[in-house]
Amino acid sequence: MLSEPPSPEMTRGPNPRSSAEVRASTVDIVYLCSNKSTTSVTAAQLRQVSDSIGSSGRELQPRVKRGWNRLRDDQRVAVASRYEAGATTTQLANEYGVAKSTIIGILRSAQVVVRRQSLTPEQVSEAARLYRKGLSLSQVATQLGVNQETMRVAVIRAGVALREPTKAKRA
Repeated sequence: MLSEPPSPEMTRGPNPRSSAEVRASTVDIVYLCSNKSTTSVTAAQLRQVSDSIGSSGRELQPRVKRGWNRLRDDQRVAVASRYEAGATTTQLANEYGVAKSTIIGILRSAQVVVRRQSLTPEQVSEAARLYRKGLSLSQVATQLGVNQETMRVAVIRAGVALREPTKAKRA
């Protein structure tokens, strides 16, 4: 049995900087308490190590689950009429708190012709400029407030050569 608690270095450093490192530290702490660990650590010692690690300055937020919103019949009618009046599917989805595909499904069931939401020439040139500057397709689409695929197709048609997609880095 250990006479002193394990050092914070045993749990991936004294001050983790990312939530991944915080999770890794937690896993290491749990491992120290498991049957497979070669050290015998008490719960009090684990708490002391955990407290000494501190936080990264970022509080871990619980994952927010998206609720299932069913639109009432009157809301469905309003969606169709507002879309026909010029509102976009993205605007309606954000306003009603549903997925864009839900709005499109409502429009199709109401036999409303879904229009293609192409980008203006100004948006296309801005998207090309931002992409050439180094932003990712996702970042450009978010910054312009448009659908990523719509933006990608418009940029390709404008003659911009796309970079190779980056792979997520794994620790």
